[in-house]
Amino acid sequence: RTARLVRMENSEETRTVELSFSSEEPYQRWWGIEILGHDKGEVDLSWLETGHAALLMDHNMRDQIGVIEKAEIGAGRKGRAVVRFGKSARAEEIFRDVLDDIRGNVSVGYEIHELRLVEEKDDVATYRVTFWKPLEISIVSIPADTTVGVGRQAEHDAHDIPIFGIK
Repeated sequence: RTARLVRMENSEETRTVELSFSSEEPYQRWWGIEILGHDKGEVDLSWLETGHAALLMDHNMRDQIGVIEKAEIGAGRKGRAVVRFGKSARAEEIFRDVLDDIRGNVSVGYEIHELRLVEEKDDVATYRVTFWKPLEISIVSIPADTTVGVGRQAEHDAHDIPIFGIK
């Protein structure tokens, strides 16, 4: 899934940025259309909430540029997080691009634990992921879900297939 980051006050001093990383926007996968559920009990945020989950560049596990400090399901049934960029040269490069509105897309890497078939139409199956666990958040160049991303504000106020999904 993708998201757009939202600058926070004093973000340059704290090196933190608020972002949205997931939504319920349908996404075409090789096995059908996937909808990541965001209702209560559908998202396991336990790993993102540890303070040790990685902020990556393009889902590359060898290109960590920060950590996830806070995660929640927020307004508009979207996954939201506060990330902190590191001080390495690479992290600084990406952080500057975010602040300068050069890099604006975000994606989430996750495990699917449960999903349910909700519709079959014209030989295309649509599944709702009823239990999933985000493992990392990435800054990416090409998003899968354009409904979330850098600078976009929140709206105010029956199958068991183990799949590791990156969108």
